[in-house]
Amino acid sequence: MNDSGSRELLQELLSDTGVSDGRVQDFFRRVDRFHDSVKQEWLTDGFEEAELLYTKYDPYTMQDEWTAKNGTFPGYNCRITAMNLFGDFLSVRADSQINAGEDVLFMDEETLKTDPDALGGSSLADFRALYSSMKTEDTTEIKRHVQTVQEEWASRGVAFRENERIRLITVFFHDKPTEEESLLFVGHVGVLLTAEDGTLYFVEKVAFQEPYRMLRFADRTALSDYLMGKYETSWGQNTASPFIMENDKLMDGWRPNPDSRSSALG
Repeated sequence: MNDSGSRELLQELLSDTGVSDGRVQDFFRRVDRFHDSVKQEWLTDGFEEAELLYTKYDPYTMQDEWTAKNGTFPGYNCRITAMNLFGDFLSVRADSQINAGEDVLFMDEETLKTDPDALGGSSLADFRALYSSMKTEDTTEIKRHVQTVQEEWASRGVAFRENERIRLITVFFHDKPTEEESLLFVGHVGVLLTAEDGTLYFVEKVAFQEPYRMLRFADRTALSDYLMGKYETSWGQNTASPFIMENDKLMDGWRPNPDSRSSALG
């Protein structure tokens, strides 16, 4: 996303789907801030084919570069970026009050204290309602966890506005911090855009001090294999495998990492 052609394509896709101009411009301002903070040879011009886990950069060196320019400010991650881009297609009940507490969102909230405009007009309450962890059953059945996500989002008043051209793609992880606790949390999230010719583009911020990316996929199964190949890397544990939601439903084309012996749909 470091060349004019890619940026123009993404800007056109976002505008065509109805993302507000303010959100689009805010997004590109933060992309520019990141690019200005790291070495240009680490960034990609246009689209390149690469192995699943290949990067042009060392993440630890990139983190050092970011810190040298930005001090203790952690930057922006996948959840903040997706909320900024997708917020026009999300609504949360006005009385929804989720206290994130010592949640996976603590670094996100550090960023949002410094830059509250990073959500593009969405509120911190909306952010917490969408992303705060959820209590879930102690089971490896994906179907049960999908139901938990749907019911919990509904109880928080989270609703998605249907638009076939833009979808929220959320990777949920199952964790058991203690023998008594069983939680779901959002480990990664991005925005899926569909061009007029049907081509799929996935927009993500890899991590706080790692790049913004726009990836092109032939279909949702290819997107699933990309995400599951990155995030389903532990097998034989007593927790469910990661799974992918498209808005508030299990993503069509989702499947466990083909290289794993994962839990079944059940």
